[in-house]
Amino acid sequence: MKIKKQLVLIVILLLIMGLTNLRTQQQEGEINKLPIEKIATLPIINSNGNYIQYENFDTLKQHSELIIIAKATEEFEHREHVNTFHETPEDNYQPKMLIDGITKTNVHIKKILKQPEDAQLNEGDLLTVIEPITIFEDVDHVKKIMTISHYQAIGMEDTILFLTKNSYGVYGVINMNNGHYSLTKTDELDTTTKRSASEERERTEDFNQHQTIKETIVKTYRAEINEVQDPS
Repeated sequence: MKIKKQLVLIVILLLIMGLTNLRTQQQEGEINKLPIEKIATLPIINSNGNYIQYENFDTLKQHSELIIIAKATEEFEHREHVNTFHETPEDNYQPKMLIDGITKTNVHIKKILKQPEDAQLNEGDLLTVIEPITIFEDVDHVKKIMTISHYQAIGMEDTILFLTKNSYGVYGVINMNNGHYSLTKTDELDTTTKRSASEERERTEDFNQHQTIKETIVKTYRAEINEVQDPS
């Protein structure tokens, strides 16, 4: 386990907000139900962040409160995006600035692999999961995607999720992209986006780590995965 030490744009903005006593405004909901082909063309803004990184399956499992096989009920663009904006006193002259954003993803639980003793979740239940990615509209009314540490949203296929409750009692994905694993989608390393040498090296390391953890997950939960994929 280690902590990613990167520049945290969001934290800096929050500190600025605290120092200047500026107001914030929160907006929730879908973003006009954009078609899938439009989502793929939206500009992506990545914000690097600090998070606890679990480098192998054992530590990831140990620090997860809830591990499930689940499937999202809606495409990413139709989910609830919650965005918090900076709102300055001079709203007519200074535009609002996005300082934080998440997506509330509803998933259908197919198999519970680990849960707290006092949990009351059952297979077949719907569960809301927080993801560190969002769609928002900037001051020029241009829709964009903001993500933390290159996080990619949970897809529509069967996925193993490693979750922990936040301070509000809502489950969220831990370990960024290495906290959710598609059981049907083939993972591919993105080679189209231009990055610095250090960013490229880090992305390659994360991808290789994802593959290694996924192999262990599939071996560990082979029986449960087969039960979900072949219920007969």
